[in-house]
Amino acid sequence: MRESSDKGNSWLIRIIIFLGCVAVVFIFLAISRETYRKRQVQSEITKLQEEAKKIQGDNMRLSDKIAYLEGRDYQEKEIRDKLNLQDPKENVVIVDSGLLPKKTEGDPVPASQELLIKKSNPQKWWDYFFKY
Repeated sequence: MRESSDKGNSWLIRIIIFLGCVAVVFIFLAISRETYRKRQVQSEITKLQEEAKKIQGDNMRLSDKIAYLEGRDYQEKEIRDKLNLQDPKENVVIVDSGLLPKKTEGDPVPASQELLIKKSNPQKWWDYFFKY
């Protein structure tokens, strides 16, 4: 009788060990799955924080630009440019473009530019190494 009870106990022990191993595997899988999700959530949080910092920087630049556009200096500049107005303390000088000398094709080219234009690249290298 003892042998039959030992056989029954050994099968019972084997089944318990097998079920324990299966439980450990399931627990390991659950832990690894949760760790993976945690990493994904953490990376998403990091991306969102970086995006929030970028948006804050953009907001600061835009608020600075708005402050500049609402400022007196910018408004005076726009009034002068668009309405052709001037400050009573200013003097306006108009230069006729017809009075300025125009460069024609017959104008002489300075000697240094003339040499640069006429020399080929191998000639420039030759002069670089052997001329001086």
